[in-house]
Amino acid sequence: MKTDIKNLAAFLATSIWADGEYDEAEKIAISEIAEAMELNKDELLAETETAIAEVEQMNEEKINEYLIEKGAEVDEDEAALVYMAAMQIVTTDGVLGVEEVENLLSIATALGIEESYAMLLLIDLVKEEPELKLLF
Repeated sequence: MKTDIKNLAAFLATSIWADGEYDEAEKIAISEIAEAMELNKDELLAETETAIAEVEQMNEEKINEYLIEKGAEVDEDEAALVYMAAMQIVTTDGVLGVEEVENLLSIATALGIEESYAMLLLIDLVKEEPELKLLF
């Protein structure tokens, strides 16, 4: 992966921030993401936890600035992979709420992904996960 692991971790951290809970299921998901992207899982977990600590101190406006800054550092060819990793983290708990969708759209924007494409990826994920509970 060309994208620095710290930038990937930033997007995973903001995905975790969306529902305010960082639990064992998300740690497992991060390990799976690391394996799929051929990254060191301990390093990705550590970098994500560092990024979570940073994000927890920010308001929504600062988080959007943070995402834009980190998005500029993501390799263009890997932006969709980073977005899909964020989707995986957001849906790990089996629930997808409005705030989480808004967060995912902010992530997509920061990664330079068209909103319509981001929504199609999200719809595809929802179709593949029929047990996913949608909160409106």
